[in-house]
Parts: sequence; C-alpha cells; structure tokens
Amino acid sequence: MGNDENGIESLAMKGALNLNDLQEMLGTTSASVVTAEDWGITYNSGTGQLSEYCTLVANNPGNPITGVGMLAYSADGSTLYCLQYSNGFNSPLINTSIGTTLYNPQDGNQALCVVYGWTEQASFYMTKTLTIGNE
Repeated sequence: MGNDENGIESLAMKGALNLNDLQEMLGTTSASVVTAEDWGITYNSGTGQLSEYCTLVANNPGNPITGVGMLAYSADGSTLYCLQYSNGFNSPLINTSIGTTLYNPQDGNQALCVVYGWTEQASFYMTKTLTIGNE
C-alpha cells in the first residue's frame, strides 16, 4: 500500500475524507488509464440498501489495476453515504461495488459517485452524478 493509499484509508477511518482531499492525494490523475463500464446506483426500499457498482477495465492490459476505491455521496457532495477500498489486485478487469443503509430517499434521487485507484503505472479518479434506480 502506497503513501496515498495509507492517507486515504486514515482519513476514511476518521470520517474525514472529502472530495478535495481525495483529489489532492491522487495528484495528477488520468481517467484514460481505465474505463468504467455499467456504472450505476440502485436503491431497494424493501431492505433500505443503496448499492453503487461498476466494472473497471484497464485500457492497456499491460498496465493492470492494482487498487480500487468507490464512494457514494449525496448529489451535492456534502454527505458521504459509504466508501470502500481494496488493493492487492493485478488484473485488467475489476468488478466493484459498495452498499449502505445510510441513504435516505428524502435526500433526492441522485448521488455523486466516485471511483478511484491505481494501476501499475498511474492513478485514476472519476466522478459521475447518477440517478438512483429502484430495485
């Protein structure tokens, strides 16, 4: 785990991770190293579960994905619903997801979704405001 990964994990454990910190820690990032496919977010009213998911594909199979983080915020970025980070990968394709019951449907029907991480040669950071679908 690199310095940036340790710093991000430390902030997350303290409940102090925000978008600006994440962008600053990743420095110069490039979404061109990976592509996010089938990125979505759904809510199941029966279980109260909000779930964000996507498939990450390395644009160069010779530069595999080694770590992936995912976050879900309220649409305005003020409330962090959930986050996860996993490393130890060495793959050109990663399926990732997170889930939480901290979301309240009264917060609106959109969420700011973030996926970030590292490949062997670069970092990546992508955000997208997604409409929350129903399961």
